[in-house]
Amino acid sequence: MYCFCKVMAQFPLKLSTSTKNNMKTIALFAFACDPSLGSEPGNGWSWVSGLAQKGYQIHCFTRSSGKENIDKKPKIENVTFHYVTLPFGFEKLFASSTPGMYLYYIIWQYTAYRTCKHLSKKIIFDVAHHVTWGSTQMGSFIYKLGIPFIFGPAGGGQVAPEAFKKYFLNHWDAEVKREKVSKWLLKYNPACKKMLKEAQVVLSSNPDTMRMVQKAGAKNVVLSFDATVPNWFIPASHIRRNTERGKLKLLWVGRFMPRKGLLLVIEVMKALKDFPGITLSVVGDGEMKSAFLDKVEDYQLNDTVFWMGKVPYEDVIGYYKSHDAFIFTSLRDSGPAQLVEAMAYSLPIITINLHGQAILVSDQRGTKCDCETPEIAIDSLRNAVLELSEDPELLQQKSIGAFTFAKEQTWDKKIDSIVSNYYPI
Repeated sequence: MYCFCKVMAQFPLKLSTSTKNNMKTIALFAFACDPSLGSEPGNGWSWVSGLAQKGYQIHCFTRSSGKENIDKKPKIENVTFHYVTLPFGFEKLFASSTPGMYLYYIIWQYTAYRTCKHLSKKIIFDVAHHVTWGSTQMGSFIYKLGIPFIFGPAGGGQVAPEAFKKYFLNHWDAEVKREKVSKWLLKYNPACKKMLKEAQVVLSSNPDTMRMVQKAGAKNVVLSFDATVPNWFIPASHIRRNTERGKLKLLWVGRFMPRKGLLLVIEVMKALKDFPGITLSVVGDGEMKSAFLDKVEDYQLNDTVFWMGKVPYEDVIGYYKSHDAFIFTSLRDSGPAQLVEAMAYSLPIITINLHGQAILVSDQRGTKCDCETPEIAIDSLRNAVLELSEDPELLQQKSIGAFTFAKEQTWDKKIDSIVSNYYPI
């Protein structure tokens, strides 16, 4: 792999840049950066715009896929975008397959590093920061620049519990293969193992990842949430729910991926079938849609479970406003942004005590349920739902706690914290 990257270094790059003025200068590596999207691309844009607002000179190295939407935004004078594109048709690797995407990402990272290294002959960079993708095992070559380097926040240490493999259906084998590839990358990826040792700080988004990178030899590891929301997303005040005893409108939001545990939620709703005042709205779409709809039909839950389909990001806010609590049962997740989004709209969280959600949720803002086995998880989740439906005052208390927590999870506060603690400028 490393030799292949060195061969790539002999070929010319397609590179677009624009220039700005003199300030403390940051080399920001945001593989995914698009202001029109959420998740990783949205995170990339939030880092760019947030750091720029703090007065830094930003050189952002990113894919050209986000250029069109970046160009639609007002120009930021102290930001230079470098759109790195692989030559000779290698761009096609990204969409070819999962292994092809991984290979593309590693080659792109090396190419972006080489681009920045060349640029550093003219520009003095004060710090380099890798922000997206937030995948520890995929790593970053940026440590090779020889300047203070920060990696993350990133996840990657989470492993889906085998006891829940039935909820993956025929996708469990792919989950097992993913874990094997992750272990291989952690050990052999030249952009990972040495990077962890050379980074000034590795920001890990959950305890599972912290333990993994510490074992791999990282010298300085810090827990740092990667679930963050823009300032504008937070309502001006707490939203009170006027719920009646015995009634509760639950909300689930996300991609219908095998690891998201959607079929586990349906098992919980089946266990709540005798409580018709408890309903579930499901927002999203994806590969598990047919299995989800089949279960709703098989369990005769059409009167209490409603599929809303995939909706635009801005419309999801309406669902946050109109429901009483958020249920989340992902079986492998780094630091789910949906939880902070839901809490911003005063929704207490009901989830399983696993991975990123385990540190984002506390008794003050939700309920973390035992999940040693599927049976224990279903029973614990059912009881948590019933507790909130039967106690409107408890719901109100946790709702206030959720909103209070979310107000502290904004991009302004996140960037301020990381800059003040870890940027050497």
